[in-house]
Amino acid sequence: MLRACLIEATVNPGGQCRYLYPDKRMYGVPGFADIRARDYIEILAAQCLPHAACVLFEHKVLNISKDSDGLFEIATDQSTITAKYIILATGIGNVVPNIPASIQGLDKLDNSSDFVQFYCINMNLFDGKDVIIAGGGDSAVDFAIELVRISRRVTLIHRRAEFTCEPSKVAILRHLAESNKLTLKTNANITGLEESEGCRTVLVNENSSDIIETLRTDHVIFCYGFSTQQSIIPGLTAMGLYESNGAIGINIETMETSISNCYAAGDVVTYLSKKKNIVPCFFEADRAVRSIKSKMDLV
Repeated sequence: MLRACLIEATVNPGGQCRYLYPDKRMYGVPGFADIRARDYIEILAAQCLPHAACVLFEHKVLNISKDSDGLFEIATDQSTITAKYIILATGIGNVVPNIPASIQGLDKLDNSSDFVQFYCINMNLFDGKDVIIAGGGDSAVDFAIELVRISRRVTLIHRRAEFTCEPSKVAILRHLAESNKLTLKTNANITGLEESEGCRTVLVNENSSDIIETLRTDHVIFCYGFSTQQSIIPGLTAMGLYESNGAIGINIETMETSISNCYAAGDVVTYLSKKKNIVPCFFEADRAVRSIKSKMDLV
């Protein structure tokens, strides 16, 4: 019989879905045509957590080692847990939004201002407001389509003519633009931000022109992606863990790492043709658990 202990550094489960874009709508997860990220996490938690023998939230793992019997000792900031097998699902690590250094005025904004937003978004903030979104990927387009429903005016600014999101989303986006429900500015860049006496403006430059356009808005959302700062839990490297730039190499047949009885799944894992989205995470976690069960059955 498998008995699992879940150790999580934050107060709630969910990772990116809960802490980066809780109100973002997800269209490509199994079983749901359209669901908010936070709601999807709640459903998964309700399904999975009751089956865990031990759940430890707000426990930060400080070190992992092996004792004389070959068991893993997982030392957290509050306790030490012993286990024969472990699955590492530590995600992408700390994230920092990508913002071009060339945007003038960003460093002059008051830290308490809600003018500039990134991925951690409370959608209610934009109800009835003028919103500018910068970016051309899935997140930028998803937010634009969503905000058309609640915001007074939505403008999407993208530095290229083509978008990198799914074609079906581009079709919706262009339909909204043709219906005057959304303003679409391609081949353009945000070059500056200004906030003074309650007036907020965004400076926009078209790629082929020297003309700077000034747009008034209530909020601007940057969706330029983010940089990750992955780090390996101390102790694992000393045991021989193979990793590259914070990503852990595994045997795709079993999800086992280079350390015996240590498995990994999710965004922390790397292998040939690895895709970082939520669907492969289910496959990887399931394979890791089944591999552990198979190994136990041989004992």
